[in-house]
Amino acid sequence: MTSAFHVHTALSGKRVLITGSTGFLAKVVLEKLIRSVPDIGRIVLLIRGDARARFESEIATSSIFDRLRAERPDFLVQFFADKIECVSGEVTAPCLGLPLSAFNALARRIDLVINAAASVNFREALDEALSINAISVQNITELARAGNAPLIQVSTCYVNGYHRGPMAEQIVTPARAAIPRHADGHYELDGLLRHLQHRIALLHADVTDATELARRLTALGIAEANYHGWNDTYTFTKWIGEQLAMAAMRGRALTIVRPSIIESTLQEPAPGWIEGVKVADAIILAYARGKTNLFPAQPEQVVDIIPADLVANSIILAAAEALQAPPALRIYQACTGATNPVTVGRVIELIQGEAKRNWRQYERLFHQPPKHEFRVVSRPAFLLMLRAMRIGAGAWSGVRKLLGASESPALEALRTTQLLALTFSFYTAPRYIFHSDRLQALAQRFSAEDQACYSVDTRAIDWQDYLCRVHMAGLNHYALRPRNDKPTAPSALTRRDYAWHRMDSDKNLMVINSILLFDGPVDMERLTATIAYRLTNYPRFTQKVVGKRWVEDEQFDINHHVELERMERDVPREELQAQLTRLAHLPLAPDRPRWHMTVLDRVNGGHAIVFRVHHCITDGLGLVHVLNHLTDDNGLHGKTPSPVGHPHRAIAHNPVCSALVRGLSSLKIAGHVARLSILWPDAQTQFKTPMIGDKQLVWLPPLEMERVRAMSKRMGVTLNDVWVAAVSGALRQYLGERGQHLDGRALRAAVTFNLREKANAFQLGNEFGLVAVDLPTDVEDPCVRLRQSSHRMTAIKRSHQPRATMAFLSLAGCLPTALQHFALNLFTSKGSVVLTNIEGPASRRYLAGSRLTDLICWVPQTGKLGVGLAFISYAGQIQLALFVDTALVPDPERLMQLTQDAFHELELATQGDAAPQPAATPAPPGMVITPS
Repeated sequence: MTSAFHVHTALSGKRVLITGSTGFLAKVVLEKLIRSVPDIGRIVLLIRGDARARFESEIATSSIFDRLRAERPDFLVQFFADKIECVSGEVTAPCLGLPLSAFNALARRIDLVINAAASVNFREALDEALSINAISVQNITELARAGNAPLIQVSTCYVNGYHRGPMAEQIVTPARAAIPRHADGHYELDGLLRHLQHRIALLHADVTDATELARRLTALGIAEANYHGWNDTYTFTKWIGEQLAMAAMRGRALTIVRPSIIESTLQEPAPGWIEGVKVADAIILAYARGKTNLFPAQPEQVVDIIPADLVANSIILAAAEALQAPPALRIYQACTGATNPVTVGRVIELIQGEAKRNWRQYERLFHQPPKHEFRVVSRPAFLLMLRAMRIGAGAWSGVRKLLGASESPALEALRTTQLLALTFSFYTAPRYIFHSDRLQALAQRFSAEDQACYSVDTRAIDWQDYLCRVHMAGLNHYALRPRNDKPTAPSALTRRDYAWHRMDSDKNLMVINSILLFDGPVDMERLTATIAYRLTNYPRFTQKVVGKRWVEDEQFDINHHVELERMERDVPREELQAQLTRLAHLPLAPDRPRWHMTVLDRVNGGHAIVFRVHHCITDGLGLVHVLNHLTDDNGLHGKTPSPVGHPHRAIAHNPVCSALVRGLSSLKIAGHVARLSILWPDAQTQFKTPMIGDKQLVWLPPLEMERVRAMSKRMGVTLNDVWVAAVSGALRQYLGERGQHLDGRALRAAVTFNLREKANAFQLGNEFGLVAVDLPTDVEDPCVRLRQSSHRMTAIKRSHQPRATMAFLSLAGCLPTALQHFALNLFTSKGSVVLTNIEGPASRRYLAGSRLTDLICWVPQTGKLGVGLAFISYAGQIQLALFVDTALVPDPERLMQLTQDAFHELELATQGDAAPQPAATPAPPGMVITPS
């Protein structure tokens, strides 16, 4: 189907005026326009006071532009200079406070108006709220009419007031008082406005004290709003603004965009970007500071939260339509209630659970661990409890004063609870569901590229990921100030991470080596800026290890960690292998954060980045999370995969698990540790030869994921089972070629087993177990080998062995260094190889604008293990990589070839017929790959 509208076509060369640009939402819109429509004609910002000075101090310096500053710094500076026009004006004044000639000149040089100016103070004095939210709309529509420009009026879903049930994208009828209605559908407000202005004038005449006047005007606004059918002055005056816009723009292009509760961004320009404390955040903040743990709400009711970037996308799509379609009145609601609802109870459960588990991660939000459960009660019960608490807190406060002490903190907490309930309780217990059918239909009229770039699909929101990872982190990072200017306080390494930190030896470095291959050049300036901006969001990458603690590196310099190494000529793959092997032998500087990137500038026609991270920082899943955060997907910032629960976490997180069950679980774990310690050492093969510390890294050409997936489906096994079976066949064949037959004894492998939920990967660290698996190397038939691999891996998954080995690593971190090495040598003597399976990004990624074609990782070995095979998926392909001590495997290319042969053998054997064997994937130049 041909797309009806195109954002770029609509906005290219156009001049757009935006009001309210110093506010939260307008900044998100502004940044998105600059980044996604760079050839827009001009953006005019109407700002009160000295417009250019305020732009430079309040907008240009905002963290909303951090991504552009990191990725395209020169472009941003040039755009600000050439395409941002700042006009000093006042939306509440006639002609916007401009001389008539200047007003008319402004109207002639604009093509579109986006009115995002508003007062979002729910308990604003009536005269102020009326002026900003309603009367100013008349001045804005006058400009739009004079310039014959479409108007995008930003309103709110809550103009629906006291109505109940489904709320469609249509003109809202007052819920209580009768107001005359025009034949065109909008309401005639001349009488209502005269009435309100008269009552405001009476108060100004009667009350001289400024504080009392403000209080009385606020009370008047609430009373008038309630009488006419709205819960507060804000929603009442926003409804008035809608009616005034409809009356003034009859026959012209007017689009009203109604967001629900706007919170931090979902993805763009960075996940969690927010400015200031919004509706839900005020309650979260009060809970975090111990000011309240009680709120009137209905847990089963839907609370409508919408990320700010989805609202900005809605505004831009609406703007593109208004510029390309015939003039009309259109109403769109940006909301989640009908498409992806989340209840009040679920929000509280997620936020409270995250706060209890990870409160230390949010040092600006939580100054201490949460002490009490957050409770929601019905409004009658809340009022009764509030009255009882007021009596108790008041009496205790009186006693404290008699004793010469200050007022009771409980009284302050009581006032906070009461104020929050008074201000926000309506928004957390509405009796209607907002619908966005028209907005979703509008999105379908745009191209697939526009739908991806300007997504309004709220079904993509994973509430656990958004609330627990994105929003909480954003609130902590962007909305709240640091408690002081001191560096991040030192924090202790976990016992497991400390164990990994001490595992370095002259034979084995505990470094995860990975390489990112690109099909073109990588801009070093942009790369360094992107890494500096994104990677430092993880504290471990700016901290060094001192003793047993993470300590901020005060001399941290990104240029010490991202370095360009120029090649004399274009390096083919076989020489790249030698370069990687050389880098893999280099220890990471112990007096700096333990990671490094080496950029190789001429590799097979493109660039390559060797990314080395010490295992004490993170494990494989954490590293994938970091890579997702560093890279983009089709121009959009990568989103962490949805969290998936893990069966081995059930005991740790099940709140109803009894002490007896936990005790039995601990005994089982202890039993597994004991059983592992008394296992016989693995078979004496070439893989048990003493190591010399001379390492080599090799890898295979990528294998299509669909081929492996089809094989696993035919046999009813997992991808990991296929991988284990293929490696088993390769190891069997490799040893057989060297006359080392196992005589019916299976070779044992240490297989990594993830124990972390994906939603928690951002915390980094190590949360996995190493399980001892008897590989079916004694089985000749590939199908039988596959079934045995599946059976053994399934048995391991259902056991406590993964948690037992993770407990062993924690215990090792408590031992003296010499004793730790002894224990690890004893443990690793039980196996011959280490295997790991890493689920990488599912789609193509871009780093600093360059396309990532291949991603390969190598697993480090510890103790007496000197052979490591890693299996990583990326963008529909699977990459197999081998990291060995050459004393154990002097010809690693042969073992790689045998592994590829074993995959093909399995593929052929599981097809069930005599289909011809597929040809081997062509090898990179210089690699010895023979037909299978």
